[in-house]
Amino acid sequence: MCKHCLLVVGLLLVGCVSPHEAELSQQDAWDQLGAYHGKQGYLEWDEKRLSKQGAMTETDYEEYRAGYLQGRYEYCSKKKQVTTVVNPGYPDECKPNQGSYGLVERGY
Repeated sequence: MCKHCLLVVGLLLVGCVSPHEAELSQQDAWDQLGAYHGKQGYLEWDEKRLSKQGAMTETDYEEYRAGYLQGRYEYCSKKKQVTTVVNPGYPDECKPNQGSYGLVERGY
């Protein structure tokens, strides 16, 4: 089996990630991975989870977070009202003034 294939298989086994997530991780496309999670309505991965996928620096995490915030914005913009649930695992994250994901609280 090729080296690339082994890496992808290894990433899939380590974190139960989709092939798309494994590919983005393998390519160090952290911003794209974050955007994908946000757009799908998934909860944000923390630094520990990202490190299991190969993110090694604070910059990797910040790129992921920036992508996630953009994806989350797009996800929430598609909702017709706050009570509309696009992904049941992510029902309340689009309420106005949701503090845990705001840029202001992070110092930006």
